[in-house]
Amino acid sequence: MQKLEDTTFSVPRFLSFIDLGYLLEAAKAADEHLAAKLPNCSADDGMNVIGNLNATRQSLLRAIFISSYAVIEQNFDELVLMEREKSNILLSPHDLKDRGISRSLTYAKKVLGGGVDTKAAHWKDLILLQELRNHLVHYGPSFADTKDHGTRFNKFAKSNYVTLRPVICFTIEQIENVFELYMTCVDDFIGK
Repeated sequence: MQKLEDTTFSVPRFLSFIDLGYLLEAAKAADEHLAAKLPNCSADDGMNVIGNLNATRQSLLRAIFISSYAVIEQNFDELVLMEREKSNILLSPHDLKDRGISRSLTYAKKVLGGGVDTKAAHWKDLILLQELRNHLVHYGPSFADTKDHGTRFNKFAKSNYVTLRPVICFTIEQIENVFELYMTCVDDFIGK
């Protein structure tokens, strides 16, 4: 028999953006917990403790960012799959060469006859976050001394969604702003 404290709920895939709320609450709780552990001492005495706690905080916030991007990607994918089924269309989004959110956007435009203006600021920001997510997943939070990474660094440095110290870092407020951007894009995508 399952213990009461092990009870867990889930949401249907088309409502997966609800998981963003759970992620944000977990991030806030963990951030407050870690902030409370920061010592009140001189920089020399506490530098290692502070550095390790901040590294832990940033690892958690980067993981939440990556996970949240996957959530929103799944949400867009499920929305086009539902519309496909409702319209009885044979061509699947998975038949397209695009991947991720780009696939959902392409499918909505070319197959479903809808789509969004991807030149709008919120969609440009989402594409930037996709680049940021890809960088984190494939290269980690730091940047190599290459032209490509230098270009990315400069692009990310202009964004309000991330802080570079010089590694990729987030604040709780930035994660909240990322989630607000996601919801703006979802609302636009479904025509709200």
